[in-house]
Amino acid sequence: MTLKRIYYSPIFPLVLILLVLLSFPALAAYRAHQNDRDTSTFLQAYPQARDGKLDNCYLCHTGGEKEAKYLDACDYCHAVFGYKAPHPEGSLEKTLNPFGLAYLTAGRNAEALARIAGLDADGDGFTNAQEIAAGSLPGDKNDSPDVKEAPAVIYTRDKLARLPRTSQFMALDTAKSGDYFATYTGVEIWDLLQDAGILDTATDITVYSADGYSRNFSLKEIKEAYAQGTFLARYPWIKYPSDVSYHDGQQLPGKLYYLLAYERDGYPLLEGRMKTGGGNGGGNYHMSGEGPYRFIAPSTRPVVPDRSAWSIDRDDPSYPYNPERPVLKNADYCIKTTVAIQVNTANNKVYHLNWPERAWKLVEEGELVVYGAIAPPGNWQ
Repeated sequence: MTLKRIYYSPIFPLVLILLVLLSFPALAAYRAHQNDRDTSTFLQAYPQARDGKLDNCYLCHTGGEKEAKYLDACDYCHAVFGYKAPHPEGSLEKTLNPFGLAYLTAGRNAEALARIAGLDADGDGFTNAQEIAAGSLPGDKNDSPDVKEAPAVIYTRDKLARLPRTSQFMALDTAKSGDYFATYTGVEIWDLLQDAGILDTATDITVYSADGYSRNFSLKEIKEAYAQGTFLARYPWIKYPSDVSYHDGQQLPGKLYYLLAYERDGYPLLEGRMKTGGGNGGGNYHMSGEGPYRFIAPSTRPVVPDRSAWSIDRDDPSYPYNPERPVLKNADYCIKTTVAIQVNTANNKVYHLNWPERAWKLVEEGELVVYGAIAPPGNWQ
């Protein structure tokens, strides 16, 4: 298999400014959000961009630093602009890259796209129209028509199976879908990155789901081993396998790591598919299934999972749902149906590799792409 056939443009359905200006609770950032008319406006002007790299929130939004941590475009927008009103004055503009700002300033409509077509928003020597025609981001100077494809490694199930295998019984603390204990088995992310030839200059990674969802993680986080908590059986909202051998309050053995999991409780992960309706999500477009690979994030420190945000008794003791809880809900950082891991440097969070239009084909074939700041070993050439 050649790398060339895997790629032609990164993901997400461009979700720009409009969701915010129309007072949506949060900017859409992936395929589960399909109601952004800015997306339609852009794709009507540039239909060749559909399902490709520019059909993506990164077209107009940028990542950035918040509290000494780099956040990708989705999380950065949430952190700066917020999820709901009132929004800090001028915060929207802070989330936009040069192309997004040009589009907003020109009127945020089809005519605006035409007016800015001849401009070079990111100052890389190519007009916005030239970049869009070539499938490169007109708002990021690191990406232009003359940028070469990034080094990449394609992992199949067989190749992943040859790497060191790790299993960890752990708590998955969620905001809405229900807390649970499970055993996830797979490859430690740091082992995977080392096998792919990660460079010394790498600083962080961006992990992508087939539906376009993404999150950023520092290598410091990835390398660390995290303390296990205790097994909890006395809280009725926490689920766990029926054959579990631990008792309530027992300290769980071992450490926890960031994993690329391919099994849950001894069974291969069910392939992810986008579906509408069903479950607590109602009629929302959502991911059903986890696999074939899921990025697993451990809790940074042991905590008793609180109840679901959807729980009808969430105001009752004990441990009601707490949206302001300082300890992150680790399941919200576990990325279902992971298809790509981009390795970044401090100065480059965008790499030219045209895999996203084949995202669901990668799922079907059980493949994962690792690319960016890596030097693949000779056996991958």
